[in-house]
Amino acid sequence: MDFDVSFPDPTKMIRDLNARGMNLLLWIANRCSNQLFQEGSAKGYLFPFAWPAADVRRPETYNWFKEELNKYGRLGIKGYKIDRGEENEMPDSLVNQNAILFPKLAAEGLRDAYGDDFLMFTRNTNDTARKYTAVWNGDTRSTFGGLAASVKNALRSGMIDFPMWGSDTGGYIRVPDKELFARWLEFSAFSPMMEVLLGPKRTIWDDYDDELVAIAKTYVTAHHDLIPYTESLMHEAVRSGMPVMRSLVLAYPQDERVYELWDEYLYGSDLLVAPITEAGATKRDVYLPAGRWMDYNDKRSVHSGGSTIGTAAPLRTIPLFVREGAIIPRGDIIKLNNNWDSRWAPKLRLEIFPSATTSRFAYDTGKDVRTITVSTDSRGITIKLEDLGTDGTVDVYCFGVRAVTRNGVFLRPNSDFNYDPKARKLSVTFSGATNLSLQGATSLFVASPPAKEMLH
Repeated sequence: MDFDVSFPDPTKMIRDLNARGMNLLLWIANRCSNQLFQEGSAKGYLFPFAWPAADVRRPETYNWFKEELNKYGRLGIKGYKIDRGEENEMPDSLVNQNAILFPKLAAEGLRDAYGDDFLMFTRNTNDTARKYTAVWNGDTRSTFGGLAASVKNALRSGMIDFPMWGSDTGGYIRVPDKELFARWLEFSAFSPMMEVLLGPKRTIWDDYDDELVAIAKTYVTAHHDLIPYTESLMHEAVRSGMPVMRSLVLAYPQDERVYELWDEYLYGSDLLVAPITEAGATKRDVYLPAGRWMDYNDKRSVHSGGSTIGTAAPLRTIPLFVREGAIIPRGDIIKLNNNWDSRWAPKLRLEIFPSATTSRFAYDTGKDVRTITVSTDSRGITIKLEDLGTDGTVDVYCFGVRAVTRNGVFLRPNSDFNYDPKARKLSVTFSGATNLSLQGATSLFVASPPAKEMLH
């Protein structure tokens, strides 16, 4: 439980990282060695195994190990990655119980120090431990088979109510090649937790080429930009049990074609993600369930559901589709270690893909839930925003816009709002509670655009 001598001043190091907006987590396990082994053995707290775990079923052992961990919390450590627990550290009959008690004692210590401002994720956990910890999928092989298995692991974890999930991007066992690393980065961007495993011969900016660095930048940025969406989905998962990464059978239980579909999934209700899990693939077939779907990468091609389509997937691209009526909150709302932007301020960007009916999204502000409502009728498209706690921009994918009002005031084109006819996107800012009316606007999911669009 001690820092190695190669860390001359751990307290100063942790304090410096925190000051720069980075929160340090430690890798831990219920295994006792060195001083912890000596003390635990003397007290009779340990199982008599080669890598002995503490018997945390006993209150005195539980409190002893918890206090040892709490020393890190007092130094400024704000989370743990918990490993092991099923590798002959204890009797097999106690593994499941330990997989609840150990995350519990670790979380209690962090909560004493930081309230709810901490993060834990655990490889071996079950049952009520979901109250304390997220999950990562363990030591996956660095192969395309390992990537395919990770997609299945994510969906299965969601099915048993572990919605906060991530993987070792690139796999763990051996060094991933460039193509595999790229495909795994794409997949991890559309996971609630994006952990990129670095190390000897597998550090992206040292051991790979500029193309992989660019791919990493693209998908790390995408993951960060989706935080408003993902955070709201996590809030929904806590309330209802509906996972963030959803097997299609949860949304389309009557569709027999999705019963054994493990290589694509819904990210929330509005995005369909189809990872590339085969080496050398530059395209793949994607099954689109009922409804109408737009290619989220080009935001132009519209497809009817209930069929399988072929889609291009060059190395830099993961196939993505957005559902008709989707509302996707995105944006840069958490500063973290962004110390390079002296003018940084949080900002939201709401992507809206109107349908012919009414859509709603429950947006989690971090304090409460506010509603985004989009409705369409013969007069156009109406967007109602409750105060979302952060100002930003609404991007509405539509055509036929004749005029725009915000809170009843007509706006001037190319000044108060912009419409890009090539992208078929109208952009307008909002602040606080806002009502927008896009007169004459029509959903992109209709058969064809009007012959002429006018804005005045």
